Amino acid sequence: MRNRTVLVATLLALSVLATACTSATSSSAAAPPASSSPSATGSPVPTSPAPAADVSGKASFTIDAYDDFFSPNVLMGSANQKLSLTIDNKGAAVHTFTITSGENVDVTLMPGTSQTVDVTFPKSGSTQFMCRFHESMGMVGQLQVQ
Repeated sequence: MRNRTVLVATLLALSVLATACTSATSSSAAAPPASSSPSATGSPVPTSPAPAADVSGKASFTIDAYDDFFSPNVLMGSANQKLSLTIDNKGAAVHTFTITSGENVDVTLMPGTSQTVDVTFPKSGSTQFMCRFHESMGMVGQLQVQ
């Protein structure tokens, strides 16, 4: 009986000691805070559009729709160039990709979705595209002839 009591007391003392060591270690070596970035890859979400993209000679291209801007928001192409354009909504809000002049393109993109549209660059100058919901916040872009 005495051996059993000593054994139980020893095990109890070891478990208290192990708990104390574990608590001290975890409180003094706290893990770094988790990233607040919603990006699955851990890369930061951009806060402004990428520089203009030269899409001359390309048949397809992808732009990203973030909350309140397209990236890139200027595509440089050739006169009358046809482009299969994929719009990838990486924002948290619903966005549209809308062209009201000439082609009348208007697609709605739920967060995390993408859609492909066919666009044609103008003969000269530029054609504006926008998000109808966020145009007043500057969510606009251009198909610009070089």
